[in-house]
Amino acid sequence: MKTFTKIATVVLSGCMVFGLAACGGGNTDEAAGEVVIWGGAEDQTLLKQIVEEFKTANPDVKESIRVEIQDAWDAQSVVAKDPETAADVILIPHDQVGIMAKAGLIGEIRDGTAATFETDIKNNNDPATVQQATYNGAIYGFPLTMDTYIEYYTTDIFPESLENTLLGSVDAMLAADMPHIPGSKEKATAFGFCIQDGFYLNMGFFAVGCTLYGEDGTDVNACNWNNADGMKFMQYAATNFRKEVPSKEDAKKMVDGPFKSDSAKNLATAVLNDRLGACISGAWEMQDTFKGATNIKYRTLPSITIDGEEKPLIAFSNSKLYVINKTSEHKGTASRLAAFVTSEQNQLRYAADRGYYPSNKNAQQNAAVKDDPFFKVIRRQLDLSVPVPIIPEISRYWNPAKAMGESIWNGSLAGDPVSLQSALDDFVSSLKDTT
Repeated sequence: MKTFTKIATVVLSGCMVFGLAACGGGNTDEAAGEVVIWGGAEDQTLLKQIVEEFKTANPDVKESIRVEIQDAWDAQSVVAKDPETAADVILIPHDQVGIMAKAGLIGEIRDGTAATFETDIKNNNDPATVQQATYNGAIYGFPLTMDTYIEYYTTDIFPESLENTLLGSVDAMLAADMPHIPGSKEKATAFGFCIQDGFYLNMGFFAVGCTLYGEDGTDVNACNWNNADGMKFMQYAATNFRKEVPSKEDAKKMVDGPFKSDSAKNLATAVLNDRLGACISGAWEMQDTFKGATNIKYRTLPSITIDGEEKPLIAFSNSKLYVINKTSEHKGTASRLAAFVTSEQNQLRYAADRGYYPSNKNAQQNAAVKDDPFFKVIRRQLDLSVPVPIIPEISRYWNPAKAMGESIWNGSLAGDPVSLQSALDDFVSSLKDTT
């Protein structure tokens, strides 16, 4: 990021705002160096094409530009270890904005003398993603996508005609008489999601009305998952979302029952191969695991039955956005590049090539998105979702959620009310601010 062949001698006036260049032009002298942009491994082909187009469209940019592979989910921890060797333009999920902004790792984005970055972000993007790019009233990111998860199923096991009946009910799926896995004496599993991942564990608690960090996700001491409603879901989960209890004759072997917990990718692969009837996973699966598959369909999340009442599972949602490394010495070019990559036209390309739902409002209304059956389901689920909180304290949530989900899955809580309440109380306590 900081290898220079020449040193800039001219700085555009009015460009620097809280450590982030908000200017519209690149360096006007013979300054050189390198701007690095990160993207996921699966996005490399498209991102490299876009970068080449940026170079052609901006001949005044003197820096070279390099694309590197970096998973968005791990970006915050990588940058925190050594900001000066990290990329200039960094792709992250929105729940890392607060963490990175508070730590001084990313620069605030404002309008400058020759650019309208902040104004364009606010005017052009879905209000939810604008909020997710904002921390303490300041904009820190260029939104690119909106993400959530849905239910996928294989029509080889569950016919499409059952989409609004059996597939709309977790209880109905778990009670279904499952066929054998093709070429095997083993029966297919009915339904699964990764209960050990806090990105999915929340679904049942939100379904019964519980909140995480308060109604708007900003109260660091507010989590009510240990109330009476939360206990109802815990009892449901401990009964239905655990490994099947082995027989005494085979006590060492824990076998799958009608429910399966595993990584989202493994579950999607199991659905594709007719080993699993339905699973919950992210929108990205359509361009990865399920690309070109003819047996895969999708719908919004199913319901669970609590006290005789069906309650739809409620998804988390997030957005991905590009932020600018605060230590970058090429913030003007980095900002221009981030704005170019996340433009309306390029978001449409991400939608077409990668299956990412765009954050840009005009792109959302484009027929290629608005009329697409898959994106229609994603939009409906987004409207029914709860955004992952942006406050830095969200970092406290993931490990305790993973541990509690694992305890449900491995059966260690065993459905005992005292143990369940204790587990919930400990979980809620671990999220609170003790400073």
